Amino acid sequence: MEAGKCGILLYGAFGTGKTTLAKMLPECIEMGRTGQGLVLPEKFVACQQGFNGVYVTTLLDKILSTQSLNASGLHYITLDEVDNLSKQAQQSLKSVMNTKRAIFILTTNNISQLDKGMKDRCVLVEMNAASEAQLLPIARKVATDMNVVLNDAALTAEIAAANGSLREVMNRVRRLARRKQSQSTI
Repeated sequence: MEAGKCGILLYGAFGTGKTTLAKMLPECIEMGRTGQGLVLPEKFVACQQGFNGVYVTTLLDKILSTQSLNASGLHYITLDEVDNLSKQAQQSLKSVMNTKRAIFILTTNNISQLDKGMKDRCVLVEMNAASEAQLLPIARKVATDMNVVLNDAALTAEIAAANGSLREVMNRVRRLARRKQSQSTI
């Protein structure tokens, strides 16, 4: 990363794939930088309410005190739902991010709750919800995989009710398909 940017912050609506992408990025970044995959899996931290600055600093210092075995020499540290960190913990994270030994990948649904200095150290990537037209082929595939035929009107209704969350679209289509399966066995 360059110009003091040592992190990637994925932010946006619930269910848009931020965590999924955050888990994929370390391998992709390492492959792009070195042509080799990760030697060890990235460090994934699911941030929880109440994580304080001492806890976060201790955890990250422990990771950074070891030698990375990746070809790039970098650690990849993913902090999921970073908005759950206390303000003190966010400020501690901001200080720890002043390293050239790691790339930080952060996710949040609530970017407005993040420390400005922490955000400033990241490349910001907004993850918007997909449109109904983009989600319809996925909904069709979920139904097809369950050997159920659902019409587009029914699928579109489920997509609209999911409010842009891919996770919820898949859940709603699976439930609808199971109901149809149970009706056909009666």
